[in-house]
Amino acid sequence: MNRRLLAAVALVCFLGLSGCTAIFGANVDDPEALSADANYDYDTDYDASLVLNRDNYTAVYNVSRKTVGDEGEIELYTTDALAVERPLELRGLQFRYPNGTVLRYTSDGDVVRTDTGETVDTLEVDSTRQRSIVELPAEEGQLAFTTPRNGKQLTVETPVNGSYEVALPPNTDASIPLLSQVRPENDDRREVGDRVVLTWENLDSSVLVLRWYLNRDIWLFGGLAAIGTLIGLVGGVYYYLQIQRAKERRQEEGIDIEYDDDGDGPPPGMR
Repeated sequence: MNRRLLAAVALVCFLGLSGCTAIFGANVDDPEALSADANYDYDTDYDASLVLNRDNYTAVYNVSRKTVGDEGEIELYTTDALAVERPLELRGLQFRYPNGTVLRYTSDGDVVRTDTGETVDTLEVDSTRQRSIVELPAEEGQLAFTTPRNGKQLTVETPVNGSYEVALPPNTDASIPLLSQVRPENDDRREVGDRVVLTWENLDSSVLVLRWYLNRDIWLFGGLAAIGTLIGLVGGVYYYLQIQRAKERRQEEGIDIEYDDDGDGPPPGMR
């Protein structure tokens, strides 16, 4: 076999095993990332509550409504531009029992109860080339985590069915179709401080697509539209005046001469 080909294969295998390429999946079970500090609002009446921030979003899911994963597990993933599945990068992973007890990771990779500090053998995270797999401590409760994001759009592969609420980033909105997209269409919306919160009573779609705009973009878009309209009006008036001036010059030069045509005799100029 060609030495260059062997070297290329060895390099790909090395990068894949070291977690430096998405071909073999991201390193989603990093204790430092899983133990990152995070605050979640567990007091929600929705099965899924997402809060979008500048460079990440937080999610709190009711695991009793999960749709993806084997018994006792939930699978979390996203898709790239080519619709290829890849594991969701998890930070600040926590689990809250119905009685209020919260489990979280420590920097050394242990999972502890926040009320007693007791170490428990659950909430393990594993990953395949396509998905992050979280072992759930119980069939009832809430799973919370933070995951990176960027840009003004987000596609969420929904791991649970039921009611959803999504808080858009501060000072943004998604109500103008030309500038935004919400699919499936939300049932309701409300404003909480500087955020717009979209809600769905029963979201049973496997994908939630959101695209939003900054509030200041409306002024920019409106200003550009006003300038375009003004330019169009000025151009129309200028064009109209040019036509009128051309008509006046033709009349002054005798080019436009009207004759009464009674239908008899030769045409004008030949009589």
